[in-house]
Amino acid sequence: MSTYSAQMKRHLETYKLERLGIQESGTFLFRGRRVTRGHILPQALAWLNIVEPIRREVQTYLRSQPQMELHEYFHHLNSSQAFALNLFFPFFEAGVGEVLLRAMGLSGDCAGWEFEHIADSREGTNADVRWHTATGVQTYCEVKLTEQKFGSAQDDARHRTKLTEIYRPVLEGVVAPELLEPAEFFANYQILRNIWLAARSESDSVVFLLPKANNGLWAQLDPVLSRLSRPMAQRVSVVAVEEVLDTLIQSERMPARLTAVLWLLREKYLLVPTQE
Repeated sequence: MSTYSAQMKRHLETYKLERLGIQESGTFLFRGRRVTRGHILPQALAWLNIVEPIRREVQTYLRSQPQMELHEYFHHLNSSQAFALNLFFPFFEAGVGEVLLRAMGLSGDCAGWEFEHIADSREGTNADVRWHTATGVQTYCEVKLTEQKFGSAQDDARHRTKLTEIYRPVLEGVVAPELLEPAEFFANYQILRNIWLAARSESDSVVFLLPKANNGLWAQLDPVLSRLSRPMAQRVSVVAVEEVLDTLIQSERMPARLTAVLWLLREKYLLVPTQE
């Protein structure tokens, strides 16, 4: 386990005890046995993973989106799905998504949004967050937190068929040829699937949102992004969670309700002392 992942899990265990007041640890199934960890909520209390000011609204939203499923590990306090909901939902739901997007260094045009968007049912990739402009230009966002690496895939017949029939026709000329060789492609499968999502259009883009402190993710991402064509590289952004939250908190025109959410997210997700 990376230093960052271990530190964050200890931090979240303290958060569970001191902020949420929960003594009981949650469990998950690992290699056929039930494992208990301090940073996991009991299943019955999974909704405490959404910060209180927006919890009811998120529940209402999800009831209106029956196609969206919560991840198996949503009750883990380091769930990246819960983090994405905590960060994006309050801005999008309030109609001020442009404030969040500008803090991420992106265009503020947001005419529509969705979580867990499946752009191609045959391919099956879920974009953690997807939004689009008034003219239909789409941005796909991959959100990471304590994961130690981006996902890989098995080099098997099914994945080789997808590489040949789905990914390669779009990515040829977009990524370096060696990235389309099975060994490299499947080792960097999740990264390249996200590049593929945006590369299907001449204008769509992709964002990787991850903690700056999670060095392992950056170390895997950088060598892949350095081998994109220049036009594609210009449509890929890598954004640090810490910088986004600090930028938003320092904004002088933030509505009070959103400011309260941001301080709670900073307390929960950043490994730094909360400033008074």
